[in-house]
Amino acid sequence: MGGALSSQNTLAGQTKPNPSPPGPPLWSTLAIPQSKRRRVFFSFHYADIMRVNNVRLSGEFAKTSPNSGRDIEGFYDNSLWESRKRDGDEAIKALIRDGVKNSSAVCVLVGAETFTRPWVRYEIARAVIDGRGLLAIHVNGLNHHQLRIPHPNGQNPLDYLGLFKQPQAVLATPTYYLYEKKLRWDGFQYVPAWLPYEQYTHPVDRPTWLSDPQPGWIMPLSANAAVYDYAASNGYQNIGAWIDAAAVAAGR
Repeated sequence: MGGALSSQNTLAGQTKPNPSPPGPPLWSTLAIPQSKRRRVFFSFHYADIMRVNNVRLSGEFAKTSPNSGRDIEGFYDNSLWESRKRDGDEAIKALIRDGVKNSSAVCVLVGAETFTRPWVRYEIARAVIDGRGLLAIHVNGLNHHQLRIPHPNGQNPLDYLGLFKQPQAVLATPTYYLYEKKLRWDGFQYVPAWLPYEQYTHPVDRPTWLSDPQPGWIMPLSANAAVYDYAASNGYQNIGAWIDAAAVAAGR
């Protein structure tokens, strides 16, 4: 968090330092003004469900709505809890697309292995594709439901998806594509490499909150998307404002 990021020149196949500013550090523990209540899509790994449920119950309950589940003070809960049980990748993708489109922001709740989950990456990708706000919140600072202790933070999933800017003629309209960081066999060992994101290969618009990469370079989403620590930064009171800020940054 907050360290220098790197991106890969995919044309030359060489790893070079990213010329853009490093990603943001964990954000302030101070209370943040909130402009409006937001409908949020939570993205998470089901191994973290007990900690995730703690986050879902943040703040005071305002009312119950049959259309959006529980309306919670500070944000609306629009997660697809039971729907993921449907069989088939295309059915799951359709459910995720609908959930993200009905939200103002995608909030990634980060546990130990969240960064490895393919559906979490797809949900992050949909936030970019659909122009939604995007943020990450570490939840491993909450006590484990059985061990009753916190755990070290997991890796930020937003480090593993980025935007590639296609080289083009001068004055031509820029074209951007989603890339993901995966392990690739180089003939001797597996090494991390930026590769085209196979689940969505069409051009995308650059999010308003993400710095513009140089042509031929990749900008990780974590370069500008906010990341918070739920336990250390008073998430119980601030999460609604965090989600609102991400939505505002995306023009929502």
